[in-house]
Amino acid sequence: MMYFMRKLLQIVLVLAAVPAYAWNVGTEATHKSVIIEEFTGIHCGNCPDGHKRAAALQRMHPDNLFVVAIHAGSFATSYLDEPDFVTKAGELIHNHFGVSSYPSGIVNRRDCGNGMIISRSNWGSAARVVNGDISPVNLYAECSYDNTSRELTVNVEGYYTSTMTDPRLTLMLLQDNILGPQSGGLLGDEYPHRHMLRAVLTEDAFGDRLDVKEAGEYFSKEYRYTLPEAINSVPLEPYDTEVLVFVAEGEGEIVKATALHPDVKADDDTRRVIVPSEPHIGIGNTYALDYLELILDNYTGEYATSAKVDFTLNETTTTLEWAGSVAPHSHGLIKVPFNGLLKETYDSDLSNYSYIVTEINGKPLALETKKVKGSFKGLGEYPSDLVVKIKTDIEAADNTYRIIDEDGNTVHEFGPYADGLDKEYEETVNLEPGKVYGFEVTDCWGNGVYRPRGNVKMYDTKGNLAGQLMEISDYGVRTFFRAVVPAGIDNVCSSAKVVEEEFYDLAGRKVAGNTSGIYICRSRLSDGSVEVKKIKK
Repeated sequence: MMYFMRKLLQIVLVLAAVPAYAWNVGTEATHKSVIIEEFTGIHCGNCPDGHKRAAALQRMHPDNLFVVAIHAGSFATSYLDEPDFVTKAGELIHNHFGVSSYPSGIVNRRDCGNGMIISRSNWGSAARVVNGDISPVNLYAECSYDNTSRELTVNVEGYYTSTMTDPRLTLMLLQDNILGPQSGGLLGDEYPHRHMLRAVLTEDAFGDRLDVKEAGEYFSKEYRYTLPEAINSVPLEPYDTEVLVFVAEGEGEIVKATALHPDVKADDDTRRVIVPSEPHIGIGNTYALDYLELILDNYTGEYATSAKVDFTLNETTTTLEWAGSVAPHSHGLIKVPFNGLLKETYDSDLSNYSYIVTEINGKPLALETKKVKGSFKGLGEYPSDLVVKIKTDIEAADNTYRIIDEDGNTVHEFGPYADGLDKEYEETVNLEPGKVYGFEVTDCWGNGVYRPRGNVKMYDTKGNLAGQLMEISDYGVRTFFRAVVPAGIDNVCSSAKVVEEEFYDLAGRKVAGNTSGIYICRSRLSDGSVEVKKIKK
């Protein structure tokens, strides 16, 4: 008995000497994460548009918005030799919420004002509501993967910033880059399915109950799962997997989430995919940025560091090159330099363009790469002294209003404006005559300025309308223009004479103006007024 007591004492002493557990999870309150559970199917013709909308939202909020593509319902049923993407867990979730339309989605398993099951056009608005709330719990997760045994180990930590009633922890296994059929996908049997639910790693499809749930408390859990070679005869490629971890209140609202990718050693012949996509604000009616914007969706474990683009402008093709860095398993907006290529279009009536990405990381692209085509007009002229009237909607905090130069630098930013007010603000800005600028409005949730409809109107100092943006939709809009000093002569028959002239090139640089070309001419007249006009010599 004395020996047992001595032994017990030694154990207690040893445990007392061990430092307190070093938690990785943060303790400061954070906003709720967003999870869009997207109900889809291979026979749903409108589902590719749903995939596109969900992916755009995730690109805008890569650290706090997650997408799960759940194949369930009548449109997901496979026939003959079609792959079967339906899972038991997905069917349980689908049937629990009574989903009957496709594509549709549930954002955080919560009714944000339009019902629980909502159409793709309402996902952004619902996500905005969710993300505005404070989460009662913080999450941290890490994982490891054994390439030999195919065993995945996931460790999860949580900290409660406020008390929950019935916290439940769910782990979902998702997979990217599954090629298969998709109605409306226009790629035959090689449509790339992404964020696809393959399995739920917790015992219950709606999560494992957590005993710890009081504010100020921590919890930790470890899960081990051996990846099968296939699920429903569809290969499970570890390289393309993602683990989505989230906490919900019972079978109801999801409040916090995080995602992680296992570090998998891939064979050289493993399909690695870096997909170029159009940016959230593409080339519009006018364009004068000195670079082409693209989004690279990097679904690989390597960095994207270079790209080549064949850009055709009015039937002349130029190969553009980009060098930079987009991290593995992430999305990045890249800027492919034009190096002045578009300047010749500033004074054209109309220019046609097309472009296609041909290489990334020195490897030729084929799958999912398409040629983008369009046209844009020459630049208009706005007064260099602008009076800007901005009418916001009640979600003004989502929007930025700014004037940019040809390099995308912010010259002037308006606001920020407060939520809850559909109000008109008047601002003034002084620009440099002869230079080219863009007026840009963005919306971070992709639902434009429509609650109620807002707009931007630009006037000269005499109250004459110079330009306007009446339709601010989706993720935003831009318009480009050259700043000029308006003529100070109201009477076109004035007998005032030119006293002095200054010439500027189309880049806004002062020049002699004694050779053939197009110039901005700034004239000082005998009555003291100033006149600015574009001339050709």
